[in-house]
Amino acid sequence: MRIKAAVVYEKGGPFVMEELDLDEPREDEVLVRIVASGVCHTDLAARDQHLLLPLPGVFGHEGSGVVEKVGPSVKKVQPGDHVVMSYLSCGVCPACKKGDPGHCAEFLPSNFGGSRVDGSLTMRKGPEEIHGSFFGQSSFASHALATDRNVVKVDKDLPLEMLGPLGCGIQTGAGG
Repeated sequence: MRIKAAVVYEKGGPFVMEELDLDEPREDEVLVRIVASGVCHTDLAARDQHLLLPLPGVFGHEGSGVVEKVGPSVKKVQPGDHVVMSYLSCGVCPACKKGDPGHCAEFLPSNFGGSRVDGSLTMRKGPEEIHGSFFGQSSFASHALATDRNVVKVDKDLPLEMLGPLGCGIQTGAGG
């Protein structure tokens, strides 16, 4: 599907609004129409290449929005649900199994690889590959692909415009 996203092409470069093609959701993925996304220092560190993420790339990891589509194995959300997105975890390592996904053994490749865990990319601009899946979402876009493990359903009466930072900044501060 066609989306709009803020793409960074070079170290320290601007966020450039572009039309991109985004994959359809896979088995455990959720397509979210982004309503809001916080801007975190980590997004800027990735842009400035203090975190060596592949470019060109789409960042953003404090997204909130409305579910538009789900893959066949997704059971906890459905189209129309409001969600907040957070970091991605594997769900199967010892830390994840004991309810501590913040210490997931696969945290770095899952969140900072610039691709899905299997290495495939979710976004393109014509023939050009665009790296995404930043924190399992890349929410600096009109739409993002997440997984059922990194979306949290929220009440539809809550203001999505205010909820994005729950996915990183608020929980990081509370955890600190």
